[in-house]
Amino acid sequence: MAKVHYRRRFLKGLVIALRIVLSYKLARVFAIFLSPEDRAARLSELNRRNAALIREKSLEMKGVMIKVGQFLSSRKDFLPDEFIEELSELQDQVPPHDFGEIRQRIIDELGSPPEEVFAEFEKEPIAAASLGQVHRAVLKDGREAAVKVQYPGIEKIIETDIKMFEVLIRLMRGRMGWIDLRVIHEEFSKIVRAELDYVQEGKNAEKFRLNFSSDERVVIPRVYWEFSSGKVLTLEFVGGIKITECAVIKASGVDCRMLVNLLVETYAKMIFVHGFFHCDPHPGNIFVGEGTTIVFVDFGMVQAITDATRRNLRRYANAIVENDATAIVEALEKLGFLIEGADYTAIVDVTQDLIDKYRYSTPEELKSLTVDDIGEELDNVRGVINNFQVPNYFILLLRTIGMLNGMSYRLNPEVNIIEIAKPYIKEFFIGTREEGISQVFVSLKKKFLELADLPSQAHAFLMKANKGDLSFRIGKADMRGMAKQLTSLSDVMLLVILTVNASTAALFFAFLGNQTPSLVAAGSAVLLSLFSVYKLLKR
Repeated sequence: MAKVHYRRRFLKGLVIALRIVLSYKLARVFAIFLSPEDRAARLSELNRRNAALIREKSLEMKGVMIKVGQFLSSRKDFLPDEFIEELSELQDQVPPHDFGEIRQRIIDELGSPPEEVFAEFEKEPIAAASLGQVHRAVLKDGREAAVKVQYPGIEKIIETDIKMFEVLIRLMRGRMGWIDLRVIHEEFSKIVRAELDYVQEGKNAEKFRLNFSSDERVVIPRVYWEFSSGKVLTLEFVGGIKITECAVIKASGVDCRMLVNLLVETYAKMIFVHGFFHCDPHPGNIFVGEGTTIVFVDFGMVQAITDATRRNLRRYANAIVENDATAIVEALEKLGFLIEGADYTAIVDVTQDLIDKYRYSTPEELKSLTVDDIGEELDNVRGVINNFQVPNYFILLLRTIGMLNGMSYRLNPEVNIIEIAKPYIKEFFIGTREEGISQVFVSLKKKFLELADLPSQAHAFLMKANKGDLSFRIGKADMRGMAKQLTSLSDVMLLVILTVNASTAALFFAFLGNQTPSLVAAGSAVLLSLFSVYKLLKR
C-alpha cells in the first residue's frame, strides 16, 4: 500500500510541474492574438493561478515541495508579485502532523512519552515545517524549551520527491536557459538529506553560538543534548516577532532600516569573517527579539567556506585588479568553475576581451549597463560558456544572497545589501597580513620578470618590424582608453628622442673639448632618461 502511495506521489508531482510548464507555453501561443494590455492581464491571472496551485499542492504533499515553495517566496527580486503573495503563506501555514505519530516518534527516540520526559508539553505545535514540527515544552528544572520532532516516514517522502525532480529535469534536458539544473538538483538533494540529521543540526547551532558569543545582538538558542537525538532536537525557547512583520516590529519600537543593517551585517560576518553561514534565511527561521536583536531558530541548512576557497577568491579578486586574464582563468579553475577539458586559450581570450572593453569604463558607465547589454555580452561568450560550471558550494551562496536580498527588500525597498556588506567584503579580499605580504612578493616577482624579459621582447619586435612581419589584433577596447595609451606612448617617445639628442650633444661638445657644455648636455640626458623610464613605468 505504501509503495502505491509513493508511486502516486511521484506521478502527481510530475503532472503538476508539466501542467504549469504547458500553461505558459499555451499562453505564449495565444498571446499573439491579444493587445498588450490584455496580454499583461492574462499573464497576471495565469501567474496567480499557478502560484496558488503550487501553494495548495505543496501544503498537501509537504516534503521537498514546501522547501521549493519557501525558496521561491523569498525571491521578490525576479519573481512576479502574484507568486510572492501566494507562496509567502508557505512560511507559516504548513499543516501540523497528527500528535499521535509525533508522540510515538518521541517515545522511539527518547525512550519515554513526552509527558514523562518533560514537566509540560503542548500538544499543539507552535510551528510546522517541511520535515518536522516544533512543540513548546518545560523541562523539569523549569527551563522553557522548543522541541523539534521529525515527521515519521519523511525519509521515504524526501527520496520520492528527489527522484521526481530528477525525472522532471531530464525532461527539461537538464537546463533552464543558462542554468544547469542537474548541478542544482545534486546540491539540493544533498542538503535536504543532511537536514534529516538533528544531531548535526545541534552541532551547527553550537558553532553559530560560539561564532557570535561576543555579539549580544545575535541570539542563538542553547542545545539541550540530554533531550535530543537524531530525530528529536530540544533547544532553548527564545521568543520573537517574525522578521517580515514590519508593522508589528515598528509598533515594538524597532527601526526596520536598522534591522536590515543588522541582518545584512550578521550574514556578512558569517560569509566573509567566519566562513560558515546559515543557508535558509526565510522568515520562518529568523525572528526579532527584545530590543534590536536577531534570533535564529533553524540550523539544518548551513555551508562552510574552506580556507582554500577563501585564498582562491582573494587571488581571483587580485587578478581582476591587475587586469590579468590568465590569472583570472587560473583562479576560476582552482575555484571549480571550469570543467575538465576546457579550452583555456579561448577562455583567456574572451576574458581579455572583456577586460579591454571595461577596464577604462567609469563607474557611471558601469551603472548604466542594462539587462540587454549583459545579455548581448553573454551572447558574445556563448562559444566558451559550456566550459563553465557552477560549483555546488557557490549555488548555496547565491541562493542565500538571493533570499536575503528578497527579505531585506520587504523590510526596506531602498536597501542596498552590497553597500552594507562592503566593509566586510573589503576586509575579506584584503586577507590576512601574511597573505598580503605574500601577494606583494608575488606581484614584485612578476613585475621583475616582466622587466627582465623586456629586452628580448624588444629584440623580437624589431626583428619582425625589419622583416615586415608585424601584425596587430585590436579587440573591442574602449577608444578613449586607446587614445590615452597612444598619448602616453607619444610622450615617452618624445622623451627618448630628447635623451638621444642630449647624449649626442654631450659627445659632440666633448669631442670639441668644451667640458662645461658637455657636462650640461650629459646631465640633461641622464635626467631625461630617468624621466622617460618613470613615465613608462607609470603607464
